[in-house]
Amino acid sequence: MLNKIKKWLFPDDEESEIRLTNQALVDQVVASFKETIERESFNRRMMYDCSYLILMRPEDYRHAELRLAGITEGILDEFYAYINQMKSQYPRCEPLANYWDFQYCPAEKGIDNTEIEPGTVQVISAPTAEKSWTELSAEQIKVSVSTKHSKYSKYDLNPNTFANIDILAKGHFRVKFNRELISAEPAPTISNNTSQSLKKERLATIQFVLNKQRYSFPMREKILKVTKAIEGLTTTPTLLCINEPTGSLQKEHFMIKYEESARLFYIALFADAFVNEQKLELSRIGENPVWHPLKSESSIVCGIFQLDFKAEV
Repeated sequence: MLNKIKKWLFPDDEESEIRLTNQALVDQVVASFKETIERESFNRRMMYDCSYLILMRPEDYRHAELRLAGITEGILDEFYAYINQMKSQYPRCEPLANYWDFQYCPAEKGIDNTEIEPGTVQVISAPTAEKSWTELSAEQIKVSVSTKHSKYSKYDLNPNTFANIDILAKGHFRVKFNRELISAEPAPTISNNTSQSLKKERLATIQFVLNKQRYSFPMREKILKVTKAIEGLTTTPTLLCINEPTGSLQKEHFMIKYEESARLFYIALFADAFVNEQKLELSRIGENPVWHPLKSESSIVCGIFQLDFKAEV
């Protein structure tokens, strides 16, 4: 009994040493990535997985949760470096997917029903994330996954940390594959250039709040249409469908375009909205849009629903 009380009041050094460190997390995921390349590559074709489910003990997950965005970028630094290292042997190194997909989950046991040891993770990977990991593993493992976004907005965080990463859900991150980092010439210093190179993939960011959760959508194409979610429409790189419950957002409510030559953004409204507290002239569907200049940081208020626009170029 005395030993239990002592252990509770003064955790011993051995227990503190087996906590999962950031470096151990990165190393174990990278080891899985390298093993896949060695096992699956053939002839001159490099094969590797782009979708990762990473299971860790709940206490390790709680400790790492706010660091996962930075950890994900650190993992990708290592991925790109190893791809470039192996290009001489496997020059055909294009991925099967367009995005890297990382889902971190707290779990007491792994897919083999054995306990996950303290200080370790279990890595399950696939070539692409065509289906959610919840669907893929439903019959094998029960994972504690929240369908809502983490409430990162309540913390004092540097927004640049999340600038290159799409936050799909709590502990679930997606990063567009950067082909520049596996170009014909080896990248000189991948670790220093990764953040800047990835950021160029995003022209702007659209943020909004639904059910007290903040969502972030990356504008990667030069035209983006924003509409309320209706049956038969799904979100694409050029179409953002939002299931806004108050009815403030209308079908094809507005469009944003980027003119690369002028490095400026413009907005066209097809339904009433205030842009930076100003009411602008509406466009008519089927006619040439009436484009209005859009500041690099702007608020777009449709009824009582607000979207925040921020240019990234």
